[in-house]
Amino acid sequence: MPEFRYEVISSSGKSERGKISASSKLEALELLNRQGFIVTSIKPLSKMSTSGGKTLFPISTKEISLFARQLSTMIASGVRIRDALQVLSVQTVFSNRFRKRIIEIVLAIEGGMTLSEALERSGVFDSLFINLVKAGEAGGVLDETLQRISDFYESMVDLENQVKSAMSYPLFMMAFAVGIVSVIVLFILPNLISAFGGNFTPTGVMGLLVSANKLLTNHWLAVILVLVGAFAGLRIFMKTKYGRIVKDLFGSLLPPVRKLREMSALERFSRTLAVLVASGVDLPTALQLSAEVSGSTKIIHGMVSAIDDIKAGETIKNAIEKQKIFPSIVVSMINTGEETGKLDEVMFKVSEFYHAQVSTALKKLVSLVEPLMIIFIGGFIGFLAYTMYNTIFTLEQSVGG
Repeated sequence: MPEFRYEVISSSGKSERGKISASSKLEALELLNRQGFIVTSIKPLSKMSTSGGKTLFPISTKEISLFARQLSTMIASGVRIRDALQVLSVQTVFSNRFRKRIIEIVLAIEGGMTLSEALERSGVFDSLFINLVKAGEAGGVLDETLQRISDFYESMVDLENQVKSAMSYPLFMMAFAVGIVSVIVLFILPNLISAFGGNFTPTGVMGLLVSANKLLTNHWLAVILVLVGAFAGLRIFMKTKYGRIVKDLFGSLLPPVRKLREMSALERFSRTLAVLVASGVDLPTALQLSAEVSGSTKIIHGMVSAIDDIKAGETIKNAIEKQKIFPSIVVSMINTGEETGKLDEVMFKVSEFYHAQVSTALKKLVSLVEPLMIIFIGGFIGFLAYTMYNTIFTLEQSVGG
């Protein structure tokens, strides 16, 4: 269906922009007028300008969770989906970018799409969210499904906050070390060189610091652009499948980090599978999505073969056990859930167990990192002080000679 870019004035007098799908320009105009907008401009989009997929910088998990929670509450209260979304599209708790996407979803629903189809077309929501909504629509329990989605994403936000909190101290110490080196390179070193007339050629660490001073002084803009570009490129790369492989590789080098990553992957897999099964998503799709959410290449690759075996008639327990991707306790719990028909309840319990394990492991890791960082920063500063003192001593001897 063709897409059109529009500029409108809302009922509150604000100017808004966005995109809308319609069979013709006239239909797009009618859809916008029906929303109470005054259309100031509407132009067809070329195929190259349509998004056609996920956004480069996704909406935060916190916003997705809040969106699901509020939408669930309003639908459970009897508010129509279209009206609920219209209310959410003006909530200031959401970012401008997300509010525009919600407006596009409203317009898509008015154009005849289901909620899941509109969410998929927006390019904001992941396949997990969309499949859960699709299952909720099919079962007539959309409000309950959205509640589960919100609970799921809130647990992810909680885990992310714990990781960020655990990393705040090490990051502060690293920033402190970078700050000290910057002060030495930009301020102390030039004064030291000028004090001795600049008639010497430092070597070793001091030579590196002098080179860094010249680079930052003469090409500071290029250095900033390179650092920003490298940071942005690294972030984008880490979101790809190759970036995930690199993260797995580095994460496996340190035993405490490796163990933490394994438990986090198991927690995400278990919680996702529980939510999907409880919402009525078919088992092969549920297992595939759960593996993707886990973020573990080992689980993702193993689950491909396990799903093929399950489709061929193998039990879940036997299919997963053959891949050797889970601890025996998880396999046993899956077997219990399969036999009792309560796989969702069992996997919820497994996810809660690993959530507690991850929290404990994070605290232990932080308690281990803190003294190591203090020793590293102290040793680094001591080494710089010794290097500078040694350089000054050598220069004094050369001047005295």
